[in-house]
Amino acid sequence: MVLTGGNGVYVHDDAGNTWIDFDNARSSVLLGHADARVAEAVAEAARGGRGTTTGWTATLDSVLDRLHRLCGGDRISLFRTGTAAVRAAVGAVRDSTGKRLVLSSGYHGYDVMWSAPPALFEPNADGIIDFLYDLEVLTRCLDREPGAVAAVVVSTDAIHLDEGWYRRLDAIARPRGVVVILDEVRTGLRHRPGLQIAGQVIPADVWVLSKGMANGHAISAVGGDATLLNSLRQTSFTSYFEPTILAAAEATLAVVETGEVQSAVLAQGDHFIAEAGSALAEAGLPIEIIGGGAMFQFVCANAVVENEFYRAAGAEFLLFYPGDHQAPSLALSGDALDESVQRFRKACKVLAGRWPDVKIDEKSRYRAAWWEMCGLGDFARTPDETSRWVDWLNQTD
Repeated sequence: MVLTGGNGVYVHDDAGNTWIDFDNARSSVLLGHADARVAEAVAEAARGGRGTTTGWTATLDSVLDRLHRLCGGDRISLFRTGTAAVRAAVGAVRDSTGKRLVLSSGYHGYDVMWSAPPALFEPNADGIIDFLYDLEVLTRCLDREPGAVAAVVVSTDAIHLDEGWYRRLDAIARPRGVVVILDEVRTGLRHRPGLQIAGQVIPADVWVLSKGMANGHAISAVGGDATLLNSLRQTSFTSYFEPTILAAAEATLAVVETGEVQSAVLAQGDHFIAEAGSALAEAGLPIEIIGGGAMFQFVCANAVVENEFYRAAGAEFLLFYPGDHQAPSLALSGDALDESVQRFRKACKVLAGRWPDVKIDEKSRYRAAWWEMCGLGDFARTPDETSRWVDWLNQTD
């Protein structure tokens, strides 16, 4: 599929089809495609009305000020991608602490830094140990390497983890003097003005933000304790002052900092979830919806059901992120919201009665968590059970 354009909740392909977008650039497009406020700011910057790429601009000051008000932090540095920002945050903390090992959970971007280790719960070539959101594993790893761990870095999740999980994480890491880095690339700004977890549930020594920050334009931020981020005090790169990207960020932040966007997205998304849940139940499909209106996931009983479900949704031109989280934009409202429900009901009717004896079970939920968060969710288990689940998921997926 080749996309030729988009406006609001809709995207268009080169075959003349109009899709309703729930993917939204992997949750980056919070306001909707071609939002007029962002488009106007970018156009002005492209015409030279907001400084140049050569040096500092007032727009950069505005973006940094807004991020400071929303997210806090003694030092804030900008990057192009969330992947680059997380790498920079980890590198800065390693520099400041003089320690190399990092305990990680979740997806932090396409980077060799996060490559698979030689064995489960062992460090990879870059000194990263993935504890897969298993807090007992985290505790064992910290106790196994006392004084050698620079930080715990976690990609925050709004679907498979509750607030209690983060409080337990903090209670494990902080007494041991381990820096907590919260990777809010996906969740920051989407659920409330500012960060989803850092400062709301537990303090973050360092935070990372990206998606939702500029309505799909390429910019990210690292913020936090100035001592820990000392090596980022003079962050710069060739396009650091690029006016159009900064203009997109300024315009987006000005809108989302009020909280009105997040409230509307939540209400509209909750409406869709309620209607979609009814349609799934009426059709007798072994599919459930977890999460909330701002970010949710379809949990299918197995891979066959999942493939057929997304095929049927695609036939109705519903653009979902297969197997992963769905992230509605502000533009999913009014007639577009009603239309999305109608299309979803049609997709369910096509599949009605196909799997009368198939049920969602524990394996279904582990599989969903594995794909959505690159981990196993907040399920009760021992480290040995975690290992068995990882083996099973690697064999089936």
